[in-house]
Amino acid sequence: MPSAALHDVVVIGAGAAGVSAAIECADIQLDVLVLEGAATVGGQIDQIPHSVRNVAVAPDGNDSLVDALTRHASILGDRLQLGRTVTRLDLDAGIVEAGTYRCQARSVLVATGSRRRELDNAPEGSYGGDVTYLVEPHLARFAGRPMAVIGGGDSAALDALALATEGSMVTLVHRSPHLTARGDVVERVRSEDRITELAGWTLDMMIGSDQLQGVEVSDRTTGDHRRLDVGGVVLKLGREQRVDLVRDQLNLGRRGGIEVDAALRTSHPRAFAAGDVVEGAYERIATAIGQGSLAAHSILAFLEARP
Repeated sequence: MPSAALHDVVVIGAGAAGVSAAIECADIQLDVLVLEGAATVGGQIDQIPHSVRNVAVAPDGNDSLVDALTRHASILGDRLQLGRTVTRLDLDAGIVEAGTYRCQARSVLVATGSRRRELDNAPEGSYGGDVTYLVEPHLARFAGRPMAVIGGGDSAALDALALATEGSMVTLVHRSPHLTARGDVVERVRSEDRITELAGWTLDMMIGSDQLQGVEVSDRTTGDHRRLDVGGVVLKLGREQRVDLVRDQLNLGRRGGIEVDAALRTSHPRAFAAGDVVEGAYERIATAIGQGSLAAHSILAFLEARP
C-alpha cells in the first residue's frame, strides 16, 4: 500500500454535519478530507419520509435541500471524495482506510449518521412489494387497501394519516402505551375515523409468501394475539447510529450513539463526532449543520494545542 497522506482532519460522512464541518475547516485553513461511501452528499436526507420544512435556508423540500448542500460542498473540490466507504479506522495510529485507499489524520470527525432499523426477514419490497419502510413513493399502490403501520413516532403517525387520506383503513400498532408522536399529529390521528390504534401491541409475524396475507400481533400486557388481514405493512422501527467503525474505540451511550461533551469531543482525544451519530442526538438537519460548525472549531482548538 502506498504511503499515506497526512491531513489535519478527516471527516467520515458527507451528510449535513460532515459537509458543514468540512466547509468550516476549509474556511479556517485546515487541511480537510471528506470520505463518503455514497455517490452523493446529503446523508440520510433521502430517507426522510416527509418534506423537510424546519430548515430556514431550504424551504422548498428535500430535493432542494440536497441540491443546496451539493452546491455548497462543491467548494471543497477534490477534498470531498464520494464513493469511498471507510472500511477501517485506527484512532490510536490516526489511520483511515477506504478499501485500498489509506490516509493519516491528525484528527477525525465521525459524522456517519444513523440508519433505519429493518427486520432481517422483511427487507424493503418483500412479500411482493407489500412491505415498505417508506410509504410516500408507494401511496398509489396502497391506496384503499387495509394497512398496518408499525410504530408510534411522528413518522409512523404521519404515514398512517397519509394512507387514511388515500382511503385505506389503517391499524396503527405500537409498543408504547401512548403514541410518542408530537401532540398535533396525535390529535389528527385520534380524529381520523379510518385509523384504529393498538397501543401496547407488537408485531409477531407476517403471514404470506409471494404476497402479504396479513400480520399477527400480540398485546404485551395480556398476551392476547390477533390477526390483522391487511394488504400492506409500513414498518417504522426507529433508527440506530452507524458506529461500526468506532464501536471498540469510543465510549458509546445507552442508546448506542457516540458520547460527546459540549465541544463534541469523544473519549479519544483525536476523535470528534457530530450529527445523528451522537448519543441523544436531536435528529434535525439544522442541528447537524450547527454541530458540524462547532466541531470544526473544537478540532482547530485541539490541533493548535498539540505540538
